[in-house]
Amino acid sequence: MTEITKQFEDVVLTISNGVGHIIINRPKVLNAIRIQTYQDIIAALNEADQSESCNILVISGAEGKFTAGNDLADLVGGKADQVMAGVQGIFDTLSQLNKPLIAAVESVAVGIGTTMLLHCDMVIAAEGTKFRMPFANLGVSPEGASSALLASAIGPKAANELLLTGRFFSAEEALNWGLINQVAETGEALNSAMTVAKQLLKQPLASLVATKSELRKYLPYDVSKVVAEELKTFVGLLASDETQARINFMLKR
Repeated sequence: MTEITKQFEDVVLTISNGVGHIIINRPKVLNAIRIQTYQDIIAALNEADQSESCNILVISGAEGKFTAGNDLADLVGGKADQVMAGVQGIFDTLSQLNKPLIAAVESVAVGIGTTMLLHCDMVIAAEGTKFRMPFANLGVSPEGASSALLASAIGPKAANELLLTGRFFSAEEALNWGLINQVAETGEALNSAMTVAKQLLKQPLASLVATKSELRKYLPYDVSKVVAEELKTFVGLLASDETQARINFMLKR
């Protein structure tokens, strides 16, 4: 079987045996997502989704880390518009994918690293993985339609707790809430995700695509519109002196 590998600046895409594997590839900074990374993930998702050689998509992070979330350096110094374009673009892309997307999560999934999972069809996380949505801690607000999708996924009380406190939570908690599908042994999330992908490859692609479309069709809200409305609030808070001071403090730690 022919293997296709494409190296973007911050992402690697490999398509082999019907599976498109997207790797966030900035391991020196815990695969933090900068403006270039947004662009690369969007391009890789679209390429895999449109490829006749790919039926299932898998996303993971390089060197046993998923992602530490948005690169905070991009949230200061006048880059906010580019970041927000990346955020809108990645969630628009995720919400419009035709083929199933499985996330393999190890070690850390912070901020967008967690909100992305709300848009994946299945999520496998390793033991010891720490999740967090620290938007309030940074002085901003939820993103990625998490204000709607998180409450739908885990219930309003748990969603309130996680978004208002911004605390870390474990893979076991995520599993109990239904945020993820499986907890794998440490270091085995990707192998487990690939096992699930192989199971899905046994199904006709047309059936998988149709099923995903039907599940999405009856959501009580337009995900893209929710993302856009959230970003308006996010941008307003991001411009405040208090939020900029908080982010600069985090950058100096």
